Amino acid sequence: MSGATSPRARLVELLWQLKQNYDQAGGGTLRFIHFNTLLNDSEYRSEIIEQALASEHVHIRELGKQLKQVNQHGRLLHKSRDTGAADPARPTATPDTPASARRRWPWLLAAGLVVVAVIGVRFSAPLNGLLAGRQLVTGPLTGAHHWGADRTWVLDGIVYVQASGTLTIEPGTRIEGRPGSALVITRGARLHAAGTAQAPVVFTSAQPVGTRAAGDWGGLVLLGSAPVNVENAQIEGVADNDPNGAFGGNDANGSCGVLEYARIEFAGFEVYADNELNGLTLGACGSGTIVRHVQVHRSLDDGIELFGGSADLRNILISGAGDDSLDWDWGWRGRVQFLIAQQYADSGDNAFEADNNGDRHGAEPMSEPVMYNVTLVSPRSHARHHRAMTLREGTGGHFHNLLIQGFSGEAIDLRDRATVANLRNGRLTFQGLAINDIGARGVSYFEPEQGDADDDGGLDEALFFQTDAGARFGADPLFGGDITSQSTPDFAPGNRALFLKQDAVTPPQDEFWDEAALYLGAIRPGAAEDWSDGWTAFPLN
Repeated sequence: MSGATSPRARLVELLWQLKQNYDQAGGGTLRFIHFNTLLNDSEYRSEIIEQALASEHVHIRELGKQLKQVNQHGRLLHKSRDTGAADPARPTATPDTPASARRRWPWLLAAGLVVVAVIGVRFSAPLNGLLAGRQLVTGPLTGAHHWGADRTWVLDGIVYVQASGTLTIEPGTRIEGRPGSALVITRGARLHAAGTAQAPVVFTSAQPVGTRAAGDWGGLVLLGSAPVNVENAQIEGVADNDPNGAFGGNDANGSCGVLEYARIEFAGFEVYADNELNGLTLGACGSGTIVRHVQVHRSLDDGIELFGGSADLRNILISGAGDDSLDWDWGWRGRVQFLIAQQYADSGDNAFEADNNGDRHGAEPMSEPVMYNVTLVSPRSHARHHRAMTLREGTGGHFHNLLIQGFSGEAIDLRDRATVANLRNGRLTFQGLAINDIGARGVSYFEPEQGDADDDGGLDEALFFQTDAGARFGADPLFGGDITSQSTPDFAPGNRALFLKQDAVTPPQDEFWDEAALYLGAIRPGAAEDWSDGWTAFPLN
């Protein structure tokens, strides 16, 4: 065998050098290179190479020229996307089986040795992990754990991070869930998953792209010690006798950790009847929990469900939930600003489904979130009966600067006397609402509730929202794009009249709130760019 470097090893070497140069120089407008994706995705690799060729940095341009010459085999580690034939640059076996490991080790070892020789021994350990590609994770996890973007982390079964444990997830890391799996951060444990707009953390299905579907895996669960209004609270989706599912306590200011710039896709499954995991479940997480810039996409059950606690949500997008987009129970008292719930025509129920306590409607602490700048949208489906908001079982809440568009059923349904009583005692309020295109013909905003259908003690919802709440009906937001698109939705209204100060309510003066958001809905009217750009995605499967 000659001493010449193989084309594969040379390609891996150059790709690693390119990543290192970008990390040091920023690479112009590109701030992060996901090395595992460079190895796995030929389209991503080609895009990065083309950007390198146009870089302002001489070293990066030179690496781009060299990569252009050696990047001849398309996919480095996967089968051809177009033909299904094996890529000549890799063995044919799957990367996480013992047999495939035996088949691929010679060229991986050669590539690793070349890279180590070029960039130094100090990179050998992380690079071995990078080239391995995937790491299986089973629980329980104790102590401190760190998941890097150098590989894909594959959940097998329900993985519990035990009390006093911590899990840190780097920006750009991909976590895949096998059927029946979930990630549960138990009470007393902490999650720190802080992605960036350029490199979000992605929790998704382990099924091949093109075959993924809602319910492929269980989702993400965070449990804490903040107050709830039930005794011995146990999270749905975990067996009643399993202490890993327990949550609740007296620490309203506690923290379950950080979840920021993250996507959760194709999650949620029914463990047994009426007991499901959602895309993201928060049980008794306190106000110290940070949940910002999070998308939950195509969950089989609810997008996000909160059981008690006081966790805040900001810059949240829930798309294509199989049941409710946002669901809360058992005394949730958090704050929300900038939330979009997009229901799909062929799935889902309510954008919001809100409860206090099904057995004791007046239980304390009462569910009473405070929200500003919310967009709830549905395509006015002919196949599903969608509501924007169903408020029941004694929930309270304070809703400001809401834009509701296109639901096939009705806009807001208030149920049971305890919920209606909260309208009178000030624990359920509405200010700054625009409601448009509701019902079968787009002009029937509330459904009649006489006789046996009366579930709110005779409340005239249409009269209440028109007079007491001052809602505007039939005001077209004039969206510039298709707000109902399942692939490229545009949530920015074009109707700048919705920006008028007399229609919008000024958010409170507090570091959590953006006081400049004097408009209805989650996106500033007329905005060419907004907070959802760049890190969100809408894969079909």
